[in-house]
Parts: sequence; structure tokens; C-alpha cells
Amino acid sequence: MAARSPLDLLVTHATLSIMVEGSLPQSMTDQLLESPEVASQVKNVCAKVSVQLSDEIDNICSFLGISKRKFLEAAFIEAVDRANAIMETEGVHEHLEERTSARRKNKGEEA
Repeated sequence: MAARSPLDLLVTHATLSIMVEGSLPQSMTDQLLESPEVASQVKNVCAKVSVQLSDEIDNICSFLGISKRKFLEAAFIEAVDRANAIMETEGVHEHLEERTSARRKNKGEEA
């Protein structure tokens, strides 16, 4: 990959900052999450992970200057999107519907 020029780096950084941060600064987002109105619309997700993975996440977030919450939320969103895409591609919902229909049909024949 060709090295980026200082202008490329500056513009890329500014562009990505706008896209990632949106219109709310980080501290305001954190404050909103603690408000009673918003607190009822969010849920804490906990998971035990290896010490190495936890340390790596901490190091990446610290190095990039992003909160662990934002990093993990983005990872969860991507994981859910990818899982849904795989299930759609493989036809899991159609498969389950076919099995349910077959069971109903068999029960109807037994009655």
C-alpha cells in the first residue's frame, strides 16, 4: 500500500472523526447513557473473556483514544449484522419454517 501524504492523513482523520463521532461529543454521549430516560432503553451486556483479550481491547482503546463501550458496541453491531447476513444467505429461517410446516403436516396426518 502506498504511503499516504500528510494531506491524505489529515483529511482521512477529519472525515472518519465526523463519521464515527456523529453530532454528540463523547462526554455528552456518556452523560445521556446515565440519564434515567435513556437508562431504561439500554441494557448492560457482560461477558467473561480471557485476560489476554481483555488486555488487548484495553490497549487498543487506550491507543486509539476511544472508550471501551464504543469499541465493544461497534463490534457487537458488526457481529450481529454479519450473523444476520450469514443466516439470510444460508436460508436458516426458510429451513426452520419448512421443518415447522412438515411437523404440522405430520401431526395433521396422525390425528
